[in-house]
Amino acid sequence: MRLASLLLAVGLACAAPPPDAGAQDEPPPSGQRADPGADSASPDASHPAEAAELQPTTLLDRHDFGRRTGRFDLPGRLDEISGLAVSPDGRLFGHDDERARIHLIDPVAGEAGKRWDVGDEPVRGDFEGIAIVGERFFLVSSQGLLYEFREGQDRASVPYRVTDMGVGATCEVEGLDYDPVDDALLLACKVSVPDRGAIVVHRAPLDPTGPRLTPLTIPRGQLVAHGLDPEFDPSGIAVDPTGTLVLVSARQEAIVEVDRSGRVLAALRLSRSRHPQPEGIAFGADGTLYLADERSGRDARVTLYARVPPPAQGAGAP
Repeated sequence: MRLASLLLAVGLACAAPPPDAGAQDEPPPSGQRADPGADSASPDASHPAEAAELQPTTLLDRHDFGRRTGRFDLPGRLDEISGLAVSPDGRLFGHDDERARIHLIDPVAGEAGKRWDVGDEPVRGDFEGIAIVGERFFLVSSQGLLYEFREGQDRASVPYRVTDMGVGATCEVEGLDYDPVDDALLLACKVSVPDRGAIVVHRAPLDPTGPRLTPLTIPRGQLVAHGLDPEFDPSGIAVDPTGTLVLVSARQEAIVEVDRSGRVLAALRLSRSRHPQPEGIAFGADGTLYLADERSGRDARVTLYARVPPPAQGAGAP
């Protein structure tokens, strides 16, 4: 069942983690953190509390990737999980990459719950990301077709609207999220044509009267400076609660945090034993990071990394 094309104004220049008895400490994976910059305010080293308050934090400060706080295997119907998203009420959803079928995932019980189809059959395609804005669900294909629909009952089919985002000729989309700062959808390009030495993230405002937003570009040279392969190919994107953008790559088994100008803040090679094929990424409102791996020699799974509490401020300060 297909409705009329969605009239989106596309401004393109183009909760508590499940018990995990297996969780254990591991040596932190290798990674680099960015210098906060010479133009940053210089904290007074004689006042540790003030210094800690002014010092910027990165993804690597907020999460301990050497120690997971939860992990569970997914059923066979999610062997090819391709994207994750968290709803405003804190529920986790995922989808596979060949059918427009959405699954509710319970991270507390560690299991997949209800599922529903987008379209009667459901729609077939190469789906590479999911985003939720209020009650609106969005699913994007690698060709840049955006499907909008609502949540359905278990095993139901829901109608949808679809629009061509106009990026398919120059961008193989692999990653979708909603950015509340710009009120826009973010579409990460796995491959850009031509490749001008940068990862491209298109920004599509939801407000049809809003200004056009230029794509975000992330220079590949900065990845090299942080110890990663310059051929970092995104497989997922998510907006951190702090407002930074986080991209994950299945091919390079790595994760990268960038600021809103595209400057790399932190980069990390993920443990292959934990993340053999990371495809989906999402953040909970409490900062919990969810990473989904497709089946790759073992069952597909979701891993949780809780946010590390910030250091106590003022301890021992005069």
